[in-house]
Amino acid sequence: MENVLFVLNIVGIVAFAISGAMKGMKYSLDILGVVVLGILTALGGGMVRDVLLNQVPMALLHENDLGYAIVASVMTYFFGKRIQNVTSWVRYFDALGLAVFTVVGAEKGIQASLGILGVVIMGTSTGVVGGMLRDILVSEIPSVLKEEIYASFCIVGSMMYYFLFRFGVSHLVTLLVVVCFIFVGRVLAIRYDWHLPRRSL
Repeated sequence: MENVLFVLNIVGIVAFAISGAMKGMKYSLDILGVVVLGILTALGGGMVRDVLLNQVPMALLHENDLGYAIVASVMTYFFGKRIQNVTSWVRYFDALGLAVFTVVGAEKGIQASLGILGVVIMGTSTGVVGGMLRDILVSEIPSVLKEEIYASFCIVGSMMYYFLFRFGVSHLVTLLVVVCFIFVGRVLAIRYDWHLPRRSL
């Protein structure tokens, strides 16, 4: 189980770092700006989660995580220019990072013996905070507040993780089910432009 979470964490870091770096390239940031945006997107949610759990952020204890984020961001800077539709790729990498980090955060909540609300908060904050920091830094309204159904998948996915764990479903099956649910749901929301109800004054 630890090995699976280790791999998922790396996948999430790389996916979110690519997402952040691509958003930086969309706004023509220099290489430092692209890397900073990639790092914050990849590690911001996990750092906030760990602070809420009164723990030293894992990104500071295991500096390899920072290394993965930097390498992914730099590689995106040099090779991302070949991608024509940057916005679409940002969304899909963001969807992958969202799915993986929600599961990693929910598992952290389970390990900390939190109740369902605590697990939901851990999963959701891990999944969305990095993207919020990314969007705020480039002066956009965070995707979680305006895009196709976004944080809702984190909330439902975290609840699924909690209940599947409590019902004794194997960790591996739980991980796969929840990651697939969030990723596929988010991709479908992007593809078919699904939104929660909106109201304006």
